[in-house]
Amino acid sequence: MSKRIIKQLIIALVFLVILACIIALVYYFKKPEPSCFDGIKNQEEKETDCGGPCLSCELVNIEPLKVLWVKTISNKDGFYDLAAEIKNPNQNYGSGNIDYKFKLYDYNDNLISEYSGTTFILPNQSKYLIKTKIESSSSIYKADISFTNIEWEKPFDYHPLEFAVQQKEYYFLNDESLGVSQAKAVLVNKTNFDFEKIDIDVLLFDSLNNLIAVNNTEIRTLPVNQERDFIVTWFDKINGQVSFIKVEPETNIFDSDNYIPTKAGNTEEFQEY
Repeated sequence: MSKRIIKQLIIALVFLVILACIIALVYYFKKPEPSCFDGIKNQEEKETDCGGPCLSCELVNIEPLKVLWVKTISNKDGFYDLAAEIKNPNQNYGSGNIDYKFKLYDYNDNLISEYSGTTFILPNQSKYLIKTKIESSSSIYKADISFTNIEWEKPFDYHPLEFAVQQKEYYFLNDESLGVSQAKAVLVNKTNFDFEKIDIDVLLFDSLNNLIAVNNTEIRTLPVNQERDFIVTWFDKINGQVSFIKVEPETNIFDSDNYIPTKAGNTEEFQEY
């Protein structure tokens, strides 16, 4: 190899080294700071863009609420009851504030009307949503439900709440001025918390497990180990024969006003999230 070619190669190599240094310096000074949105597992993240200084991976990968079923129950004179069962598949996160909307359709799949509400759901909870005495001039063929503005929260040291429902009974009334039929039961608070408000959903099923009637009520001020009687009344005849009753109590652990203050003024554990 001639000296001239060797000299040219050395010059080219020096040029490439200088160019590489310039590129490295430009990248060093211009490269973006690590963030929780750069698609790179850095800054002590547990997984890409989550954990460490970023949101927890569980919250980033939160699963949407599941709708198990939605049903309409026809009453007399164009009134309907709406019911849905939903499930929170997330083991550690729930929400104290969920906006939901029932949409009602006729036989031609035309939207008839919408009914909105707000609810809550606990970690890994299945629950019912019930709206009664919905009036519609058109026949309702089906309904669906959607959710918006879910504020996910992780309660501190959460354990499923334990309420006991005892002495369930469904019966007809002799005096129709008081209603057609009633369901009653006794609710016992076996949790470790004194609650200001307990919501009660009552569902009636026939022998084929078809939902034929719903109702709801609430109990106010239920301390630990105390019990309360409750009654719900149906003022119209139920279409079908009631074979069994399901009673589902629930309460919003995310609402600070739902806890009855202790004498020492201590904070309830579930509120310390």
